[in-house]
Amino acid sequence: MFSRVVHTIFIVLLTVVTAFAQQIRVTISDKENRQPVSLAYVNIYGANNALVNTAQTDVMGIATIQTQSYPCTIEVIMQGYEKYSKEFLTAPVNTNINVVITKKFSSLNEVVVTGVGQPVRLKNALSNYQVITKAQIQSQGAVTLNEALRNQTNMNFGNDGILGSNIVMQGMRGDKVKILVDGMPVNGRENGNINLSQINMNNVERIEVIQGPMSVVYGSDAVAGVINVITKKENKKIGGIINTYYETVGKYNADASFAYKLKERNQFTVGGGRNFFGGYLNTDVPVKYGNSVVQTERSYFFKPVEQYLGNFAYAYSTPSQFKLRFASDYMKETITNLGNLQAWDPWNCYAFDEYYHTTRSLNRLSVGGNVGKKGKWQSDNSYNIYYRVKNRFRKDLVTLQQDPVKDITANDTTVFKNITLRSSYMNTIKLLQYTVGYDVNMEFGKSRKVDSGYSRNIQDYGLYANASYPVIKDKLTLQGGMRGSYNSTYKTPFIPSLNILYTPLKNLQVRASYTKGFRAPSLKEMYLTFIDANHHITGNDDLRAEKSNHIQLSASYQAYDKNADYLQLSINSNYNEVYNGIALVNTTPNTINYTYLNIGHLANIANTLQADGQYGKFHGQVSLSYNYTFKENGAYDAFGAVEGNIMLQYAFTKAGTNLNVFYRYSGKQPTLLYSIEGTAYYAGTQSELHVMDLSAEKKLFKNKVRVIAGVKNIFDIRQRQLSGLASSSGSHGSTGTSTAGPMMPRSFFTSLHFTID
Repeated sequence: MFSRVVHTIFIVLLTVVTAFAQQIRVTISDKENRQPVSLAYVNIYGANNALVNTAQTDVMGIATIQTQSYPCTIEVIMQGYEKYSKEFLTAPVNTNINVVITKKFSSLNEVVVTGVGQPVRLKNALSNYQVITKAQIQSQGAVTLNEALRNQTNMNFGNDGILGSNIVMQGMRGDKVKILVDGMPVNGRENGNINLSQINMNNVERIEVIQGPMSVVYGSDAVAGVINVITKKENKKIGGIINTYYETVGKYNADASFAYKLKERNQFTVGGGRNFFGGYLNTDVPVKYGNSVVQTERSYFFKPVEQYLGNFAYAYSTPSQFKLRFASDYMKETITNLGNLQAWDPWNCYAFDEYYHTTRSLNRLSVGGNVGKKGKWQSDNSYNIYYRVKNRFRKDLVTLQQDPVKDITANDTTVFKNITLRSSYMNTIKLLQYTVGYDVNMEFGKSRKVDSGYSRNIQDYGLYANASYPVIKDKLTLQGGMRGSYNSTYKTPFIPSLNILYTPLKNLQVRASYTKGFRAPSLKEMYLTFIDANHHITGNDDLRAEKSNHIQLSASYQAYDKNADYLQLSINSNYNEVYNGIALVNTTPNTINYTYLNIGHLANIANTLQADGQYGKFHGQVSLSYNYTFKENGAYDAFGAVEGNIMLQYAFTKAGTNLNVFYRYSGKQPTLLYSIEGTAYYAGTQSELHVMDLSAEKKLFKNKVRVIAGVKNIFDIRQRQLSGLASSSGSHGSTGTSTAGPMMPRSFFTSLHFTID
């Protein structure tokens, strides 16, 4: 009897307390794309900053939480996002509170979309991903893709004054790296590489990187890995963004975009901008002409570049989750190559100048939706145009008159058009999840550089499938994949893959995979003829297709995970073996004569250790990699190269300021070149390299304005030394010391970002 009375009194008191308590509904979304943020923590603090209540958001980004007294403070924290905090002195009139939070960096709860049937969290993905967020891109002062990736592990970049920026990933050249925009391949490879400096970050939401083969899903070129640039998907009634950028080496950039939603279903986005770089010429070393000291050098290594940008996107969605999106990105670039003086006397003063005009148009149509209870289909299609014009002039430096050079090799127009059609269907049968799809790639090219102006084309038609099954629930998942394809020029092999995800402990994931790879030679590698003052490159229509084998083993451990704080440790090892690798080979020693040849065999292993974490206001990522190239009999001995990367960020919350440090170390490593016999040989050793950047970010006017300022190349490294050129393979080697890898000098940058909501 007494217990019943006590129980009744308790229920009455609880009812009274609940009556005085106020229920608050908090909806949280991402500032960049206005998508719901799930698993975010919502905390309420009362007097003396005591925690009163806490809740987590659901898949719709909604959390319901109660408070009984005021004043109180509502705090929102989420891994990878800036903390949100707001004080309420009295009860709010509207208990439905909408909160927008800003993403800073990737974290354990990051969702990825590259190469998967549906979005999946990093912890549950069967492949290893790296994610670079918009905030991280801006904090580096990165304007183009090569700048955004320069602090990533196992990635190195080169620069050609005319052909632009190129990448080496896991010791493999850029012709083995698939570059995507919204999952669609980018065309227009020069010397086997996509010019990464032509892919701008002005409308990019994030970048997803997979280091390792993805040939089953993406076919040719995806041997070393995939880089997927994901553009911003607006979801706001009305808004705009204005960005400006200045760097002391002569860079002046500005862009703007405007978004508008019509009738809740139709989203429009339009934007444009201009990037300008005046070029960099080292005037520290005077040049003698006769008895006078003059500066006669006109040729910049870092050429003047001007880019005009435009983008448009339209998105339509329905309550049934049917989505349609069309996006188009446009870039028009002019590279100015000023020639050195050909004459300097009382009768003549002239030089030969070249202009390279490049137009890129990337057009994408994506349609997708649900089929039945569990099915999902997605169709991604693109039509890309690459248009490049070269003109050469004789410029009179007295009258400034320019006369076209009437030489068949001095002027050229190159046009490449690519059509990509991809569709996939995903469903589950009990515990079995499967994806089937087709992938069609058609490339059409015409250029005087390509087989004397004849039109050429190469086509690839592929079918692929992936199926995963949880052999042991929440412990062991197996995924098998296969791809069969028909290529109009080459016989393509059957490509299998096997992925394993083993979770022996809740916070430990072990991944293993085996994949075959395939890469067909491109039209340019087969038919190119590129001859000017600095290049003499010819194609080879006898090339064989590349084939490869890849094994990957990795483990990641979440050593700490509490609220927004975490620490993840990971180790990753990739073994790559490539047969018939295609390389650009110097056919005549001490000349600029090159052609494409098959190299017999190349094998390496890339090992990486990484620690990534956040604690309070501090976030850091430290990685160390060791790339080991195996000995090739009769060619070169085995060698290894060490690389380290550090990225640190500290947030001064009250001041609204972030401080960022980026450091990169590259150890000594030999350089491999390739001989006419089809073998590789040493061409000297590159010295070690230390590069550091620093930036600070300040938010103003309720985060509507962000100011970022920093310094690049703090140590002012101008070049990487190349020494000990050794003789090998007959006449293909030399001795002596030279320099390699020119770099931009120390520079200061500042950027302003205005957000209009």
